[in-house]
Amino acid sequence: MISFNLILILFIFLIFIPNYIIGENDVNLIKCPHDLPYLKKWSDKKSWNTLKLPKKGESINITTPILMDIKPPDLGVIRIFNKGMLVWKHINGFELRVKAILVYDGGQLIIGSEQCKFKYKATITLIGDSIYTEANQTINSNEYGQKVIGIDSGGTIELHSEVTKITWSKLKSTISPPSTFKSKNKYNIITLLDDVNDWPIGSEILITSTDYDMEQSETNIIDKCTTCKPNQIKLKNPIKYVHWGSITRGVDERAEVALLTRNIKIQGQLGRSCKNSKLVCDFFPFDSFGAHIMIQKGFVNAHFFGVELYNVGQSHMVSRYPIHFHLCERVDQLGGYEKPAYIKHCSVHKSFSRCYVVHGTDGLLIHDNIGFDSIGHCFMLCDGIEMDNTFSHNLGAVTRHGLLFPHDRSCDMCIRIQPKDYNGNPTQCTECNAVSTFWISNPSNTFIDNVAAGSASTGIWYLFSDYPSGLSYQRGVKEKIKPYLLPVKKFYNNIIHSCTNGLQIDGGVKLTKPSKKEPQQLNSMISARYKPRSNPKDPNSKPSPSIFNGATIYKNKWRGCWARGGFLFMKNFKIADNAIGFTFASEGTIPGDPNVGQQIYKSLIVGESDNIGQQSNNIPIVNGRTNPYGENGLMPIRGFEIYDGTISLDSIVFSSFKSLSLPSSSSSTVRNSSAIGFLRFNDWQSSTETTLKNIKYLDVDREIHFEQSLMDGDKISTLRDLDGSTTKLSNSILVRNLLFYSTKNCNYKKQWDALICKEETRQIYICNDDTDSTNYLLPNHQSTVVAIRDGIENQRLEQNGLPNHSPRNRFQFLVFKDHHYDFHFPNHPTPPILRVQPMNWKQSEKLTFGVCIGASKGINLTVLKTVNGTYGNTDHVQELYPTISMNLISESTYYFDEITSILYIMYYQYNSKGHFSYCPEYGCEELVIKISGINSGRVTGDCQSLAYGSSFTLFDEVVNRKFENSFQMDKSIIYNSEYAYRGNAYLPYHPTSKSQIQFKCNNCIPSVGIKYLEIWVNGNRYSNQRISIQLFYSIDLNQFKSQPFPIDGNYFKKNSWVLVRILFEKLRNLLPENHIKLISSFDGLSIINSLASNQPILFLDNIKLIYDN
Repeated sequence: MISFNLILILFIFLIFIPNYIIGENDVNLIKCPHDLPYLKKWSDKKSWNTLKLPKKGESINITTPILMDIKPPDLGVIRIFNKGMLVWKHINGFELRVKAILVYDGGQLIIGSEQCKFKYKATITLIGDSIYTEANQTINSNEYGQKVIGIDSGGTIELHSEVTKITWSKLKSTISPPSTFKSKNKYNIITLLDDVNDWPIGSEILITSTDYDMEQSETNIIDKCTTCKPNQIKLKNPIKYVHWGSITRGVDERAEVALLTRNIKIQGQLGRSCKNSKLVCDFFPFDSFGAHIMIQKGFVNAHFFGVELYNVGQSHMVSRYPIHFHLCERVDQLGGYEKPAYIKHCSVHKSFSRCYVVHGTDGLLIHDNIGFDSIGHCFMLCDGIEMDNTFSHNLGAVTRHGLLFPHDRSCDMCIRIQPKDYNGNPTQCTECNAVSTFWISNPSNTFIDNVAAGSASTGIWYLFSDYPSGLSYQRGVKEKIKPYLLPVKKFYNNIIHSCTNGLQIDGGVKLTKPSKKEPQQLNSMISARYKPRSNPKDPNSKPSPSIFNGATIYKNKWRGCWARGGFLFMKNFKIADNAIGFTFASEGTIPGDPNVGQQIYKSLIVGESDNIGQQSNNIPIVNGRTNPYGENGLMPIRGFEIYDGTISLDSIVFSSFKSLSLPSSSSSTVRNSSAIGFLRFNDWQSSTETTLKNIKYLDVDREIHFEQSLMDGDKISTLRDLDGSTTKLSNSILVRNLLFYSTKNCNYKKQWDALICKEETRQIYICNDDTDSTNYLLPNHQSTVVAIRDGIENQRLEQNGLPNHSPRNRFQFLVFKDHHYDFHFPNHPTPPILRVQPMNWKQSEKLTFGVCIGASKGINLTVLKTVNGTYGNTDHVQELYPTISMNLISESTYYFDEITSILYIMYYQYNSKGHFSYCPEYGCEELVIKISGINSGRVTGDCQSLAYGSSFTLFDEVVNRKFENSFQMDKSIIYNSEYAYRGNAYLPYHPTSKSQIQFKCNNCIPSVGIKYLEIWVNGNRYSNQRISIQLFYSIDLNQFKSQPFPIDGNYFKKNSWVLVRILFEKLRNLLPENHIKLISSFDGLSIINSLASNQPILFLDNIKLIYDN
């Protein structure tokens, strides 16, 4: 008779047998999946439809619950579906060698569970000889590739191994190779911060680099140790490099020590050589055909806990990554998952393509994982559509360049794959060279407590494309997902070291195919600006701050951090041992996001710590420590680098910036090291609103350093010290030591080669809004604008223009409020449409300035007050009217001085602006000058001699009386007020072999005290004539002539008056050296033909010698 208990067991079995998927009821009854009563043993022939065990090389279908209780032979493809299960028995040492495992339509692959972690060694080895011999696997028309574990719709993968209390820690003390005298790690015992007594003997560990060379990261094996404390382990092999193990000068530079070994291991079988395309094998001359796991949309469950992945990824193929969630959309509770997907406590090492890839997937947890020695981005958000994912407490180390996308590639790879762009020009390295340990293509994700410990390019890169890229582009456009408008969800307490660049916040990926206008290759790196908004779907909504809270950044070869655009706030940063600690960037002209700025506060920046490093891989030793910065180790170190936006530094401590001196002379500094510096060779703008407050300097030789380079941006470098913590003078400004800035309110700081001034700085752009109609005189349309302060000629600043337009058309000047400035155009006539764009002016402030027009007659002037260049929109245009005196100028009038040819205007700012804004909220208030008439574009816009210079005139309307009796010329003076440079008269000259124009006197021209010879020249109906200047002089009653000084033919333009200004010293230097010392004056000069042949007639006017004031 059957007992009641047996009947009850049979009833329960019949209830549960139809549903093999592990559900909540199963878990409540049975914690360990291998204990499920309905599992059929692999070893039992009755478990298989064929009544035979699977044979070597056979592909099998699993459609029933199978318990793997023996080691199978090498198999082909295992398909698990139709409620099939493959569950590992909880015993040690099983290895499944298989070409692919495909799980879908109710299938499950199970090793352990959340309640029953797998305690033993279990290995899945994906086998396959090469890409040419293995079949590509598909499920429901979805491609999965080769050597793959693929999870498709309806599939489940549960891999859970027992892990140690912690998977990675840090050194507690520095360790050195046994060969060094500093070595203290006797018997290969190292001490860690945490209790690691459960790390198994025989396990592989990683010790990260703590120097500039990421290749100083090394692996080792845990050896048996009977004397070790709980926080100590013994290494089987001696270490090769120094690994720092202490907090130095307030910065934690301790090496990470990570356990790579796990109980569950997924690996790829590799051959001895590369069997791939020539391109792949040239760059990777080894077998890089690794295993990979791919999960696609519609899976039932996917959990990875304590899994080791080794020899994984495939360098030749997109989407063949170690663990890859591919277009899964939401995988958390919002996506209908009662148990959200995760990757925890896993280890990826020796990867041939990335580590952990989140592609078109939201809500995934990636926690406490290790990625080591990988090709291509390691932790990757793929398309930029991925949101609400969490990366926490992950460690990535040694990230190498890869081939898949331009941003993975090195410069060599970039040029090899795409030598030319769409227009046939050489491909630029800037399209590539961006491989990153953490590649964050969408800021709306959480990054906490992660470590990037070595990358060929960048540790953590935030990038901001207009829309998601690749397969997510259409969805992104439809749902208006715009990464560049999304605020950072959370960034907290991340560490970056041993990279080329640490934290990069800038740029985007090109979303379109190459074209003539945009010749860069698809998916290459391009300029993109971060503009986070309160409504990320609306670029016109209010700016929203993005906060980066807590980062430790050290030992990066170039920059610790570069951050451009956005309403960025950085706090609690600790930065040390980088060539440049931190750089904020905005726009080269005005911010693309005009109402925001950037701030760093409550942070520590260290020049050089006690971690002196160890030489390796061409990292040089300079002054006893590693230094890869370039210029033979003498490139200046800067803690914070000021560039082109409005920046605020508040409560910053700068420590240990020491200058380097030559060994032979301790007083001769050859490498500057400063707490604060400016971007070198800067061609872009600076902001007058950049401020310092509550700054402390500890053991700092030089607080501020100005470079010797004098490009446009270098000349206008500035900052304001609000509380005097840097300059010892509150609310003072700091500018370069140039006469243009030196006023009675400035003091010279010799140590910085700078001026500290009690002045109010503002900015002015002089903009050429009609380059097409500008009469350029020099080759390549070169242009220059000269500003003169307070009518004193030597208080001048010359700018060549920002490189954002060809020809250059924007010229920025740093000016002081309550001073007067005139602007001249010495290389060409004043542009016919000129826009004056003041920046960072406050409400009710005003400035009277002058603009040289050049011509005094034959011109018409129109002056308009506009907003943001909208001088064609009558809603924002106010016309100014002429007045008869400079004293009568107001915000609604202007005055044109016909004697000096200078137009005087008053700028008055009507509206207020915010601190971070360059202009009022509704737009920049500007002045527009339009020049028309028959002489527009015919006269060089240089009025300096007329306005400021004391001169000795040879000809201006008439010949100077001193030369009346000796003046010689072949033609008569021409009188034509419509054609003359100014006035009515000018000189014609027909250059022949015998003709000349001669101004001769008796000792009337002093040999010293003259700065320039000026001549206005006009090519008449021709161009490029050649003439020369000769000086007359006497010695002991003997007459001499100097060697001819040629005037460049480029000055001669058809029907245009051009100013030729020659340094008088150059003329004097054409005399024999022994003559120069004997003369005190000259007897005149002559203008002669430079060529042996005759040339067309040209015109000359206003010939003067300008005194050196």
